[in-house]
Amino acid sequence: MKGEIELPGDKSISHRIAMLAALAEGTCTIRNFNTGADCGATLNCLRQVGVACEGNLTIHPAPLRIPDNPLDCQNSGSTMRMFTGFLAGQDIPATFIGDLSLIRRPMRRLAEPLRQMGAVVRLRDDEYAPVVLEEGVKQPIVYRMPVHSAQVKSAILFAGLKFAGTRVSEPVPTRDHTERLFEYFKVLPGKVKIFPFHYDVPGDPSSAAFLMVGALLRGNSDVTFRNLLMNPYRVAYMRKLHQAGAGIEITNRKLVQNELIADVRVQSGTLHSPIQITPEEAPSLIDEIPVLSLLGAICGFDVSGAGELRHKESDRIEAMASNLTRMGLRVEEREDGYSVWPGPVTETVAETYGDHRIAMAFAAAGVEVDEPDCVRVSFPEFYSILERLNS
Repeated sequence: MKGEIELPGDKSISHRIAMLAALAEGTCTIRNFNTGADCGATLNCLRQVGVACEGNLTIHPAPLRIPDNPLDCQNSGSTMRMFTGFLAGQDIPATFIGDLSLIRRPMRRLAEPLRQMGAVVRLRDDEYAPVVLEEGVKQPIVYRMPVHSAQVKSAILFAGLKFAGTRVSEPVPTRDHTERLFEYFKVLPGKVKIFPFHYDVPGDPSSAAFLMVGALLRGNSDVTFRNLLMNPYRVAYMRKLHQAGAGIEITNRKLVQNELIADVRVQSGTLHSPIQITPEEAPSLIDEIPVLSLLGAICGFDVSGAGELRHKESDRIEAMASNLTRMGLRVEEREDGYSVWPGPVTETVAETYGDHRIAMAFAAAGVEVDEPDCVRVSFPEFYSILERLNS
């Protein structure tokens, strides 16, 4: 794999900046907004509450209204959790639905803090979607997160915008894009005033992870990623790759719109150390763990404390363990993680379970996947970029 690339915009930031733009006092423009279906679900939800979203991307704020129909979050847990908090903070009742994968994901972790803020939230079996928001929040909250979830944290912060005093603490820090955006736009709970803005979304580092691992699995690779987001809570996987012996060079570091940006060059070489992820490290690596484990075939891999992977678009621990075993590797699956031993691999077709990150992990490694189109959720350009770098 060889070449230079500027990746599509970061998915996490795209969700959040669209919701902030909807609260601004005039038209906002956003460059390099993520083109995946997940972020598209957030835009569709904004449209249903009266916000005009045009092209790629201009947002015309308007007074929010009660939607005529349930808000379909499709496959996006980020949309369902954060947009529920967003509307709870604006006292806009709504019902949130999603696809078969999303309605199996836990939502009580979202409902409980919102209920403590005075919102009326109903769930199926008090755990799953549909999420029915009947009344918005009425008071601030000081909340200690019982689980690692940047989505729930962000939902609480958006819900508390009208009330000074809302605070969230975490047992282990998670990605802080919401806090950085609030700081950059001087959003103060209780005194929200957002002027019209233009925002450039940096390249998605989680998308870069698949291409980096693909490069490291191939000989004589040399790939440079321009203007890549380097938020400390998003690039822990690069430190793991470096520790294993990967050739990674980071240049042109700069702070842009309160986020760290840089150019990252990856060159293939010999990986001499196993990749080991501890429970303390797992939250900051949660999206990249599946693709990192493919390098276990070369240098070994072990992760623990990553039980949250079982509650993503698929049970990613089971998905990775079963597919890696099918490739002929020795794998030990545990409730909160798994281990992979180095060894020769055999040709197979990976089962994606309809999960975009499982599909991209194996496709980047050159393995055929059964549902290639599911990558449209987060990275529709994945195959065309992979083909260009491989040519």
